Amino acid sequence: MTRQPDPREALDVIASARQAVPGEMKNSLGYDLAYGLCCGLMVAGQGLPTPWSALVLVVSLCGLVGLIHFWKQKYGWWVSGYSPRRARWAAIGLAVVLISLMGLSIWGKAAGIAWTPLATGAAGFVAAIVGGRIWMAVWKRELAEAGG
Repeated sequence: MTRQPDPREALDVIASARQAVPGEMKNSLGYDLAYGLCCGLMVAGQGLPTPWSALVLVVSLCGLVGLIHFWKQKYGWWVSGYSPRRARWAAIGLAVVLISLMGLSIWGKAAGIAWTPLATGAAGFVAAIVGGRIWMAVWKRELAEAGG
């Protein structure tokens, strides 16, 4: 016959697992740069001529899917940016910034301003890195508060 776990022991195991998760994740500059590059390409691609814009969009989306796969391989799990209650607002804020930059990139293409994709892509690159770091900090704090 198996022993029924004590509810307090089970809660302690869950709390210690919640506290261990953020500790095992190290801020990775390489991951941040790759994420920023994918987002910057996605933004900049909107301002490129038609055949190139579709190609850059596909490459950037494949890059983002590759980053999710990398994260799952490294940590064994992945959290959607929109699922944690408080951290989702950082993800929504980043999405608003990136979509606005995409609109600006499209406007630049329509206005014939050739350098717009470079400027919006660079801004998207920086915004993705900063937004990703903000999201991670909020999520780690939310996870720690929920566990204890």
